[in-house]
Amino acid sequence: MTPAARLSRAAFWVVPPLVAVWFHWLAIKTWFLGDDFAWLIHATEFYNFREFIRAVFAPMAQGTIRPWSDRVFFMVFYGVFGLDPLPFHIWVMLTQVVNILLLLSIARRLTGSRLAAIAAALFWIVNTSHPVALAWTSAYNEPMCAAFILGAFHFLLRYLETGERRYWLLQWLVFLLGFGALELNVIYPAIAAAYTFLRARKHFVQTLPLFVPSIAFAIVHRLAAPAASGVYVMHFGLRAMLETLYTYWTWALGPGFLATMIPLTPWQIAASLIALSLALISVAVWRARQDDRLPLFGLAWFLFFMTPVLPLSDHLTEYYTFLPSIGLAIAAGWALALAWRQGVAGKAAAAILAIVYIGFSATAAQRSLRWEYRRSQDVRHLVQGVDRAHELHPNKIILVDGVEDELFWTGVIDHPFGLVGAQYVYLTPGSEKRIQAHPALGDLREFIIPPGIAWNALASDKAVVYRVEPGRLHNITTLYGTAAPSDWRLMKPERFDVSNPAGDYLLGPEWHRIEGNHRWMPQRATVRIAAPKHAGAKLHLVGGAGPAATLLVVTVDGVKLQERKLTPSDGFDATWPLPDAALGQPATEIAIETDHTFTPPVDGRPLGLVFGVIEILE
Repeated sequence: MTPAARLSRAAFWVVPPLVAVWFHWLAIKTWFLGDDFAWLIHATEFYNFREFIRAVFAPMAQGTIRPWSDRVFFMVFYGVFGLDPLPFHIWVMLTQVVNILLLLSIARRLTGSRLAAIAAALFWIVNTSHPVALAWTSAYNEPMCAAFILGAFHFLLRYLETGERRYWLLQWLVFLLGFGALELNVIYPAIAAAYTFLRARKHFVQTLPLFVPSIAFAIVHRLAAPAASGVYVMHFGLRAMLETLYTYWTWALGPGFLATMIPLTPWQIAASLIALSLALISVAVWRARQDDRLPLFGLAWFLFFMTPVLPLSDHLTEYYTFLPSIGLAIAAGWALALAWRQGVAGKAAAAILAIVYIGFSATAAQRSLRWEYRRSQDVRHLVQGVDRAHELHPNKIILVDGVEDELFWTGVIDHPFGLVGAQYVYLTPGSEKRIQAHPALGDLREFIIPPGIAWNALASDKAVVYRVEPGRLHNITTLYGTAAPSDWRLMKPERFDVSNPAGDYLLGPEWHRIEGNHRWMPQRATVRIAAPKHAGAKLHLVGGAGPAATLLVVTVDGVKLQERKLTPSDGFDATWPLPDAALGQPATEIAIETDHTFTPPVDGRPLGLVFGVIEILE
């Protein structure tokens, strides 16, 4: 092999991965956000081997079972590196480099063309599905699943080339391991079957047993998944699913959400998407007539991986095209290589279409990357600012002012502050006016301190107030306390989390000390909260029964409510209609009782019930 040939071969394997790293460099610098904090906290919630096994394999988050990508990944990296996101992102990018190398190998084997393979890799690299999948650590399941899918398919191709049984077994091993990454792994048998049916039909029957574990996994996942609600409700109507497919098709070929960095009119975007679509479909039809079904296989790949998410028409997400777009990239790479052989006209057409696709997708992908990076930095400043505030005021409640909608839903909703040891962090009263409510995602009231409790905390020097400012948090305790409305002092909360130490003045003397996010009471305890303002209001209690408690008795302003049976050592979520006598009062006194207490030998306290939230529902 000549030096030039060796250099060309090295460039084939080295340049596309380097382009991927360069193109997605901001993803490596992105901080944690959103669901990342839920998985980081989950990485700390086990204390022995049995709990570890449950933490790794128990269904979570819509019934998902992703031990490698969501569980072990966060457990290992958080255990070793803590809240340093760089090692997380380096590992994600290394996984993507493996994906690029596998795609190069697969595309070259499918087409026999280095040009087609490089084009496929580059087309996939700039796809708008990548920024979220690579920058958001919680989306690691997408690149990890791609590694298993591409790895299994690579070994299938090696088996078809050589006939060596070891490659067939390696395909099975990689395929089965892929179930620990993402549910879309169930689609692999359809990919293997489609490829063999279209291009190696004598091996088609051999792929059918692959469907057995996929069907079994689908059944287990269906049984484990909770009833769908909110944006996860599935719509199986043909029209809705076709509209969703059309949306994802446009995102896969053009900018996600049809956003571009340059001012384009709708007809220019539509014309470009139509041209790209017609080119892919025309090549698939033309080559199928010539007994080359590879472009058709690429389209089938896209359709197969899109099918599971088509019913989720209320949950359109850019990274859902991460795996499907691999098929389009292979088809487009082969189409470009074929056009390159058709003289000047073919080269010109291929170049123009490639420039259109890359121009749209690359610019939109960079926009998306900058957006992910920017909002992650806002979250970093918030969490690290709270960390510093907690370091300066270790025994005080931290109230954060100025949190807007986006920052709340990306940096507060998943309770990140416990990861830096700041357990008592709340948003200032009135913050709900700047945040759009999404009840399916979380209850705003859980995070916002009521005005009366805020006043008491500030007056008793139990709290400090920090305002969110660009790049930092600013201590405004004195200014905020001076400006706080005087009528806050008399306001009793309608909702009270008994684990908030600033609300101790609302509790009777019987309550035990706070323990994390809960507080125990003995056999009987009292609390004073706001009286209902309207008829038909209800009392809502969330807590748990002690090991001996079997009864819950509640009295409101001397009126006894209906008794509730409890299961020892089990949680409860109970609601009662409130008596009309409670209306219009300055406050409501609630007495809570149970029948039996349990006294642990460690501290000797009588434990009856544990709370939780006590609130009035209007």
